[in-house]
Amino acid sequence: MAQVQEVWNKLNARERLTATGALVVILAWIVGLVARGFGVGSLGLIGALAVLVVFYLKYTNSTIQWPVAVPLITLAISAIVALFAVLTLIDWLGFLGALGVLGLIALLLYVAGALLMAWGSWQEYQVEKPALPNMSTSSASSAPPAAAPPAAGTAAAAPADVPPAAPPPSDVPSADAPPPSGSSSGDTT
Repeated sequence: MAQVQEVWNKLNARERLTATGALVVILAWIVGLVARGFGVGSLGLIGALAVLVVFYLKYTNSTIQWPVAVPLITLAISAIVALFAVLTLIDWLGFLGALGVLGLIALLLYVAGALLMAWGSWQEYQVEKPALPNMSTSSASSAPPAAAPPAAGTAAAAPADVPPAAPPPSDVPSADAPPPSGSSSGDTT
């Protein structure tokens, strides 16, 4: 228990918010287990445990090479849990009367904990802004490099051998043009 308390003391405020949301999701699963015989949001339980394990491994003396930054991992897990919590709430809206009081409390705790977890993870991600991993397989970029800007004090001159653009010739007379002089309208007077 002392090691868990040490890890909790190392968490910053945003990570504590995320961990609190994870603990609320776990509590909701237990309440749902007592209320109906099966827990609310088993995927939420797995996600909440995963977030707590990530924090535990981050702050213990382990030398883990994370594939991406920890805030990005916790944000991804929390976003998936929150998405499924909201979908579960929408799914159960028609059956709120069948849930009973404890079932309704479990469902609301699940949604609130998942949203709290996602909010804390989002705040931590916004503070740290880790670089996203480069998922491309090739090391060469497909875009050509940008041209260097002209040196200061020199103006970019247009090439002398390029004539100015002229409008294309038109076969249709304009409305302002006078009518042709030798009109053959068929008058024979």
